[in-house]
Amino acid sequence: MWRWCLGMLLFVSGCATPQYALRSAPVPMESAQVQRLEKMVSDQQATQFAKEGAKPWQFGERLWGFDVQEVVERLAPVTERPALRYQAHLIHDANPNAAALADGRVYVTSGMLQYLASRGSDESELAFVLGHELGHTAAQHIVKRIPQMQRQQLLMSLVGVGAAIAAQRGGSSAQQVGGLTRSAAGLVNQAILSGFSQADELEADQLALRYLMKAGYDPMAPVRMLEDFRKFDKGTPSIQVQGVPIPAPFLRSHPYTERRLQDVQRYLADVKSGHVVAGQPATSAPTVSSIEEQRSRLREAQTLYPPGSQSWKNIQSQLDALAH
Repeated sequence: MWRWCLGMLLFVSGCATPQYALRSAPVPMESAQVQRLEKMVSDQQATQFAKEGAKPWQFGERLWGFDVQEVVERLAPVTERPALRYQAHLIHDANPNAAALADGRVYVTSGMLQYLASRGSDESELAFVLGHELGHTAAQHIVKRIPQMQRQQLLMSLVGVGAAIAAQRGGSSAQQVGGLTRSAAGLVNQAILSGFSQADELEADQLALRYLMKAGYDPMAPVRMLEDFRKFDKGTPSIQVQGVPIPAPFLRSHPYTERRLQDVQRYLADVKSGHVVAGQPATSAPTVSSIEEQRSRLREAQTLYPPGSQSWKNIQSQLDALAH
């Protein structure tokens, strides 16, 4: 059975929950190899969603009072990857779910919209749901779930496939292409099924808060939603939509709503106190560990570009700035 890559509504079990922290803005990796990898991951996920009946959201379409594409287009420009083509899709399914792919395709179920409508939710709550998913896309969490060695192996496989096809080789080369393709597909599937870490989920929440504030939505909407989610942690078996019970496995399967709520409230308190500029990354003095983490991310991103290229130089200038 297909597993939704749901950051918004699922936490994946794993190591200890990370401590609250003001997270810096993600630095997207935009090399051709990474874009090819993201397309491969996204196409595999989209194929499954299509089997579940996913259809592109139509222009001006409204369901349960919401125009999902309109909200997506309002959020997209304030993300760290505004150039992606963000396209909303609808799946008719009673379970309240949402997901966003690495290439910008966004999915929401009719059950999610029905659930929000049953609460009398305004557009800001839907914006939080979608903003959280776009946060996963902007931070490239799926791609980064692939261990470094495996990612490099996959990128090399994709390059090898492309080179072999371009050269129109035959015989043993064709067998090599087939083997590389199967290896790449296996790694992609592993990355998808591994889901998101707790740190990924908390980062996506914080990114969603920034997007909401920058796009002019109500930043208290996540608090209202998460307070409502808490009842599912206490064993409530379903949500009521116009008197009809709908199963809520998307919430009952994890015990972390309280932690998410606490982190959201702490972030909003930091904004109110001036430690964070509304809608912007943390502006408080960075710690040694956070600087080193940022350097590590930048160095990793830099390896994806040819030394001396403009993108390589841009990243080097950021590394130089961190050295002072």
